[in-house]
Amino acid sequence: MKKKYHLVKWCKIAKPKQKGGLGIHDLRKMNLRLLCKWWWKVEKGEGLWQEIVRKKYVKQNCISHLKYKATNSPVWNDLLKVREYYLKGRVMVVGNGKITDFWLDPWCGAAALKDKFPDLYIICNEKFCSVASMAQRGWRLTFRKWLDEEKQNQLRRLQDITTSFALGRERDCPRWIWGKTGRFSVKSMYKHFFSEEANEPNKKIWKTKLPLKIKIFMWLIQQNSILTKDNPLKRGWNGDSKFMFCREDESIIHLFFECSMAKYVWSMVAMVVGGDCRPSSFDQFWYWVKNFMPRAEKFHMVGLAGICWALWRTRNNVCFEEKKVRSPTEVICLASSFISFWAELQSEEDKLLLEGGCGYPQSSGAESTPT
Repeated sequence: MKKKYHLVKWCKIAKPKQKGGLGIHDLRKMNLRLLCKWWWKVEKGEGLWQEIVRKKYVKQNCISHLKYKATNSPVWNDLLKVREYYLKGRVMVVGNGKITDFWLDPWCGAAALKDKFPDLYIICNEKFCSVASMAQRGWRLTFRKWLDEEKQNQLRRLQDITTSFALGRERDCPRWIWGKTGRFSVKSMYKHFFSEEANEPNKKIWKTKLPLKIKIFMWLIQQNSILTKDNPLKRGWNGDSKFMFCREDESIIHLFFECSMAKYVWSMVAMVVGGDCRPSSFDQFWYWVKNFMPRAEKFHMVGLAGICWALWRTRNNVCFEEKKVRSPTEVICLASSFISFWAELQSEEDKLLLEGGCGYPQSSGAESTPT
């Protein structure tokens, strides 16, 4: 089988677009959150199968007390494996307190009491008690050791929380804290998996009206992952590292900004927009285009994608099809044709503006073509 290069790690691709990925769902994480949905249905839902499951497996226990047993059904044991993920996003609204664990379930705030008072929990004798049973005991706790002054202060704070709490008659009810509505949703749980990741929204790519293929191409450029020759060399490829146009080492920055072909293209674009310089990197491009084209912000990504795609296509034609490039103006005309084609995706007003703007680089390039 022919070896292929993996351009980007799967863990990066599976991130949401807001976190810098492609938004493709990881099937393992998707399966995990779908399994967690069954826990929500067991606790919150009403129906025949919920009643059967509760009477057979849950009974009057808190779900945090349930244990794996060989006699359980395989499906139920699989649910027990994902229970800890579900419990992280669920708090209990206490009614009669019968199915809420005193220490393990968050019921008087967003955190469980064992996390608020870990020193007391470690030496407490009543580690697996429901809120209802603790209320019947008058909220009294016993410990394996004498409490020093610090732990006594913690116990007083704990008693201040519990003694002011009154139980009701209704059944305890779960509430989902990772969603705005308080109800479990698969989307909210999947989103929370990446909550600690840094935001990389890439709005310029995903909000622009471009073909999906071009958006992914621009995303790959941003990840420094298109197969310019420097990237295969990092993966053990044995081949010529020189760029076909100028015989310099090929890289993404060199291809799109530093080679003589790219410099000519950007110089021509700068002349058309009235610029007195050309950009030399992607970061510099965004400052450059805002300075010389401040009123056309919605077209900035379209123009950049057109130039990059034209340079990439021209480079591939030279490398793999041995085509000749007679003049850099061919790249300018190719980029203009792409942008004109993509104008069909825009609104009617924006379409006319793009189509009108595409004519200027073509005519300017034709006038500048050496005979």
